[in-house]
Amino acid sequence: GMLAEYNDLYKSGSYQAALEGYQEIAAKEAYNPYAFYNAGNAYFRMDKTGPAILNYGKAFRLNPRDVDIRANLEFAMKHTGQIFMPEGLPKILHYLYYFFSDRELKAAATALWWALCLLLSFYALKPSVQERLRGLVLGLVLVFGAAILWRAARNSSPFSDAAVITATGTTPLMSGPGDTFKTYATLPEARLVKILDESDDIYYEIGIPREGIKGWVKKTS
Repeated sequence: GMLAEYNDLYKSGSYQAALEGYQEIAAKEAYNPYAFYNAGNAYFRMDKTGPAILNYGKAFRLNPRDVDIRANLEFAMKHTGQIFMPEGLPKILHYLYYFFSDRELKAAATALWWALCLLLSFYALKPSVQERLRGLVLGLVLVFGAAILWRAARNSSPFSDAAVITATGTTPLMSGPGDTFKTYATLPEARLVKILDESDDIYYEIGIPREGIKGWVKKTS
């Protein structure tokens, strides 16, 4: 298929041509992790680490269990002085934390909610079976609660509400949304940041959790 054709271009060293193909697939198939993964590979080969991490990150959020996606994202982050897996955290816990994608967690929580509503309705309308259903209702409540807590915990993930500095060179981090505000730090290409707010069509307020600072950057960065 098309993906195999673009992979052949990639293998032959025609990274730009392959990239354009991968981007075409990604535009049509927004939930195809391998289109973003392959685009990340092409960008990395062209020494464009910002767009590479951006695409690896998109692929990871869509399919966090894929070994190659995880490995390439981790390698690219280490290559740019960033940490994919917190030091001291057992690898299995990190793997389990990201085991389900955002879409899978949302779908599971929604399905569990409707199942719980139906079961509670049946429980209320059929007093004769309440004793037998009590354990099932309790179990479903616990599983639903766990899914909600898992989703809430994932909101603190570095990849939640995230963005990547893709501008080459250094990007000024300003104290406010405008060129008149003071620049008090600079961010290198490929730095993973969190989107906190936006003032207009020009500026984002971002946070850099690792350093514990925040500021404003142009959206074009």
